[in-house]
Amino acid sequence: MTSGRHPWLALAVMLALAGITTPSTSRAQSTTETASPPVAPPPRTVDSVEILDLAAYLRGEGSGLTSDVVARRALETAPSLESARAAVRTAQAGAARAYLGFFPRLEFSARYTRLSEVTNGSLGGSSITPEQEAALRALISSVEDPSARALFTINTDSQLALANFSFPVILDQFSIGGTLSYPLSDVFLQVLPGYEAAERGVDASESQLRARASEVAQNAREAFYNLARARAALAVATSTITTIDAQHAVVAATVEAGMAARVDLMRLDAQLASAHVAALRAEGGVAISEEAIRTLMHTDEALPGGIGEDLLAPLPELDETRASLLSRAIENRPEAEAIRDVIRLRERSIEAAEGSRYPHLVASFNMAFDNPSQRVFPQTSEFINTWSLSAVLSWSPNDFFMGEVAADEARAGRATAEADLSALEDGIRLQLTSAYENYRAARAALGAAHVGIDAATESVRVRTEQYRAGTGTITELMSATADLARAQLDLVTAAIDARIAMTQLRRATGEDRAWEILGE
Repeated sequence: MTSGRHPWLALAVMLALAGITTPSTSRAQSTTETASPPVAPPPRTVDSVEILDLAAYLRGEGSGLTSDVVARRALETAPSLESARAAVRTAQAGAARAYLGFFPRLEFSARYTRLSEVTNGSLGGSSITPEQEAALRALISSVEDPSARALFTINTDSQLALANFSFPVILDQFSIGGTLSYPLSDVFLQVLPGYEAAERGVDASESQLRARASEVAQNAREAFYNLARARAALAVATSTITTIDAQHAVVAATVEAGMAARVDLMRLDAQLASAHVAALRAEGGVAISEEAIRTLMHTDEALPGGIGEDLLAPLPELDETRASLLSRAIENRPEAEAIRDVIRLRERSIEAAEGSRYPHLVASFNMAFDNPSQRVFPQTSEFINTWSLSAVLSWSPNDFFMGEVAADEARAGRATAEADLSALEDGIRLQLTSAYENYRAARAALGAAHVGIDAATESVRVRTEQYRAGTGTITELMSATADLARAQLDLVTAAIDARIAMTQLRRATGEDRAWEILGE
């Protein structure tokens, strides 16, 4: 058919060409009605062609999620950080216990003892029987001299008293006492090195907590940027469907007017179907990314739409060499600091173990309140207070060999920590190099992507005008539309990759200091 035979068809084509900026048709709506489309700005119009203002979308709307919000929430709720905090508290308790070794040891005791009955001997060796005593007194009474008889009587009474005397047996014994002792030699040889080792353990635990916080924050930031990537991809897919829908109306009217072959419409239908598939995949990517964010933030609430962070904000220049960044990274990374603290811990543990091999000098003061007192003779059933002060020097071959074994264990632990530090430095070197080069490439890719967007937008405008004028083909128009979608996705990829590379570089150099968000 020709427009001359059906002038109303030609009019329809003109109206369709003029109406290419109409909103998306029901075909586009049916694809995205079950999704959670991103909050995107209205499309801008370039010579009657609707183009998604992707740059405005990537600059954020001033509300919604940001990488800092996600990182803070992830740090506040991360179970791994609670575990790391518990490890810090454990190390602090160990240091407090080691500190108590500087104080004298004070002990109190109270004891009651019931003894079995025994028979003590007499001073005379054996007791005098009544018959023997009677015979002795009869013999004395036979003495005629009164003075001598009186003297013998007094002497006999005295001897009989001594012969029949025995020490008392106290069966109930009570003892209340206390001991104050101080390890004079161990304070310098064991307690002090042990306390310093415990302090280094606290430092290592705190460094490990900071390292874990840095890792959690980095994962949260990357999850946010992946969500932004998915939402931007969905916005591009939705915009592509809108553009193809508008082109579909133009081509359909042109085919009905006999100005184009139906195969053009079929090819456009195929492109539209592919765009719907891309939109569905983008919806799935958004759903997965949102679930990852909710998992990191430990919430079941729906996430706000849109992007609250300017993803096209100027990126800082690299004003340092990779070598200087590497040196700073090895110095600042909390993981490296944690291992260096462990090495210092092992060194002090070696000193404490070696100190246990030497003799132990202990000063001790004892006070006792006993009934009966062991220091009183003869014993009496009363409480008596006594005290003693002593210095004890002791040594055992067992202590020497046990101390040497403990020192060897600490030396092995130090060697392990030194190897771990060397391996970590190798990992930091690779991580920093990767982040450094990725950041450089991402900055260049972002600049190229902006140029590509401008070129692709102009190409769509030109190809649309050429197709309207009948000097262009549907293939050229479809190719321009596909190029625009690719250019938009390239801009999204470049913007997100640049942000991720920047955060990775900051973490690699130890400058992210994520733990300061929670005041750690």
